[in-house]
Amino acid sequence: MKIGLLNAYAFDHDTEDYRQGYGTMFQQFFAEHFPADFSLHEYNVTQRYWPNSLHECDGWIIGASQHSVHDKNSWITKLMEFACACHFNRQPLIGIGFGHQVIAHALGGDVNRSPKGWGVGVRDGAVRQHKPWMMPELPRCALGFSHKDQVEMLPGEAMLLAGDRFCLHQMYAIGEHIFAIQGHPEYDQSFMQAWLDENRDNLTEECYKQALASLGQSTDSSVVGGWMQRFFSP
Repeated sequence: MKIGLLNAYAFDHDTEDYRQGYGTMFQQFFAEHFPADFSLHEYNVTQRYWPNSLHECDGWIIGASQHSVHDKNSWITKLMEFACACHFNRQPLIGIGFGHQVIAHALGGDVNRSPKGWGVGVRDGAVRQHKPWMMPELPRCALGFSHKDQVEMLPGEAMLLAGDRFCLHQMYAIGEHIFAIQGHPEYDQSFMQAWLDENRDNLTEECYKQALASLGQSTDSSVVGGWMQRFFSP
């Protein structure tokens, strides 16, 4: 099965930038949690590298980004159109972080800058409902987070799967063809550390210290990786 990753991280090719490693990190995450008959094909959409067709892959993942869905970039508009096309055609689609917000915004939900500030570091939320692919079941799910925007209202067809007081809509699903996650099962500790170093001036000292201290905590990335694999499995 061929899965397409729409990599939405923008970076400068002429300077060393940790964001350049996002695709490689995702490939490693994919290799750890998906069997050999799955393959991941990366499309750097900020560099104008797009699939030729919605059916070029069997399923799609819209990944992380440092951008907001409200930024005025043509590729963000195109991503939203792609999400709408996946929904209309019932093409399997997973959104992670920024991708989670893109899907919600494109399908009629509400995404805004949170008055609570940055949600950064390892956090967990209560799993409220389970879909068939969410095995083994978890009562709570811990992942790495890095977001200031969040989904404040889900699209009308969405089912809330997980959340907490800080981020009510951490996970949702639409039918059996869309699965969206605000947290980042693909983030490893070094990438999260680089994110914190890059963004330290944008965080309060308390937020930075709490996030830094949380990096040593265990996460449920492996379980969520399994959920993703089962979501795509025919």
